[in-house]
Amino acid sequence: MDPLSIAASCTALVTTIAKISVELTSFSRRVREARNDVDLVVRELVSLTTTLEYMAGDINDNDCGKTLPSSLLSQIKNILAGCDNVIIQIAQTISKFNGEGVILRSKWAISGQGDMEKLRSSLEAHKSALGIGLDMLLL
Repeated sequence: MDPLSIAASCTALVTTIAKISVELTSFSRRVREARNDVDLVVRELVSLTTTLEYMAGDINDNDCGKTLPSSLLSQIKNILAGCDNVIIQIAQTISKFNGEGVILRSKWAISGQGDMEKLRSSLEAHKSALGIGLDMLLL
C-alpha cells in the first residue's frame, strides 16, 4: 500500500467514525443505562480521529511516506483495517439493542456492556498502535 492510500484510508475512517458517533449518541439517548459505556467509546473514537487526522496530514504534507519501509506501511494498513473492523462491530452491537423498556435494559446489562467494553479496549489498542506508527512517520 502506498502512502497516499494510507492517507485516503485514514480520511475514510474519520468519515466512518463521524457516522458511527451520531449513531452512538442516538443510541445513548434511547438507552440511558448505556450512556457511560457509550461515552467511553465515543471518547476513544474522538482520540482515534485525532490520530488518523495527524497521520493523514503528515503523509500528505511531508511526503514522509515515500521513504518508509514497506513493512511499516503494511503494518499501518493492517491496523487501519482492524480499526474499521472494530467500528463495524460497534455498529452491529448497538443495532442488536433496538427497542425500549425493561427487556432492552436487561439485555444491555447482560451482554451489551461487556461487548462494548471489549470493543472500546480494542479501539484503544489500535489507536496506540497507530500512535506508534505516527511516531515512526516522523522519525
